[in-house]
Amino acid sequence: MNARITEPHSKVFSTPRNSPEREQAYSELSESDRTAVFNLEKDYMLGRITRQDIVEMKQEGNETMTYEQFVKKSESDEKGVMRELSQFSMKCPETYREYRERWQAERGEQQRLYAIRTKLRRIGF
Repeated sequence: MNARITEPHSKVFSTPRNSPEREQAYSELSESDRTAVFNLEKDYMLGRITRQDIVEMKQEGNETMTYEQFVKKSESDEKGVMRELSQFSMKCPETYREYRERWQAERGEQQRLYAIRTKLRRIGF
């Protein structure tokens, strides 16, 4: 799927269903873009892709960092990575916040599971 189509898809499907705003966003698209936008939404509705896949396509099209890249950089000890993450946070504050919250939640869950495993080992399980 073309990353270019994620922007109009977002514009159309971020508006309320059957609203004048959605009709306007839809009418501004060319026929080929309409088809691509609705094919993307159809793929989502059929479970072929997730909303996260659409977000990542959009980011790849905008040349922004993917979640996997964010995690790798956040866990890295390499020099200059913090500056890169800082620049990303300024360039894409919403995406950065979402990534950070998701990463922290995943790390918290991993730490919780590790603590449970450690306690079970101590008592002999």
